[in-house]
Amino acid sequence: MKQLLFFLLFCAFVHTQVHAQTTVKELISSATVKQSMQDLNGAIEDYSKALEMDTSLINLLVGRGTCYMNLGKPQEARKDFLRYLEKDPMNLDLYYSIAVTYLFENNHAGALPHLDRGIAMNPDYPPNLIMRGQILSYLGYTITACSDFLHAMQMGDKEGTDLYHKHCGNRWDSTEGYVLTWPTEQGWKMQSSMEDSTFRLIEFLKEKENPESWTEYGAMLTLRGYDTNATLKDFANSIRDEFKTRAPKTTMRIISEDSIGAYPWMIIVLEAPMTTNHKKPESQLWHIVKGKSTIYGNFRAVKQKKLSKAHIKKWTTFFKTGKVIEK
Repeated sequence: MKQLLFFLLFCAFVHTQVHAQTTVKELISSATVKQSMQDLNGAIEDYSKALEMDTSLINLLVGRGTCYMNLGKPQEARKDFLRYLEKDPMNLDLYYSIAVTYLFENNHAGALPHLDRGIAMNPDYPPNLIMRGQILSYLGYTITACSDFLHAMQMGDKEGTDLYHKHCGNRWDSTEGYVLTWPTEQGWKMQSSMEDSTFRLIEFLKEKENPESWTEYGAMLTLRGYDTNATLKDFANSIRDEFKTRAPKTTMRIISEDSIGAYPWMIIVLEAPMTTNHKKPESQLWHIVKGKSTIYGNFRAVKQKKLSKAHIKKWTTFFKTGKVIEK
């Protein structure tokens, strides 16, 4: 009797397991059909039930996330895509998809860190390069955007080629440029841009700040047609002299330099106890780079008499992420 009872219980257990497996397969099939027929809510319900039965089926997160996105629910979609990437971070398409969820919310800056991670995983994947380039271009980081378009073009991508020629191919810096991505996650936004045949100035401020009352300011200066015999020290002195016109007691310190590399550079600090324009102290850190035909001067400033060692270290590290690119 006991043996018969054990046998019946065993059969019931096996039947339940087989039925559960079949149910998961049926739910997946049903979800797929419903998704193709645009019954998105029904598909989400089936995907969710299948995931409850077997949490290892992470591919279902992509299907459910896609349904959420098509229903106009980017936050729910993003949660599913991020859960998938926790298990399989090499799915490069999902970094693109996550970026789309942010664009749906008109949050361009929010999309960039995810595209950065995807590109770090594989720098040679054109869709992510092109998406990041388009966002950077929209935010005003044209030179950096052109670097992404150029990379995609060099890999033979047609869309990357078209975007490069549209946005970058006829620019006055078409033979050489400088790439430096200002961290949007820290609130940096392009304030203004001006240029002529030999000069370009791009100014950056933090969100909710303005040119009259900024707490931290940044800029990228590009000069072409300079005297080839001029040294970085000559250029640094000209920057100091220009600053002295509104801060007569300005002092200059050379922090570090490399005069023998392919692109010589110098980091200097300018410090003034008072300026005539905003009646406050101001200190600047400059990273000056000498290209083959261009001088690049990038700097950040705060309204302080002196730059702390922490500021100098942090800003120096940031500026050294920039690079000259030949187009």
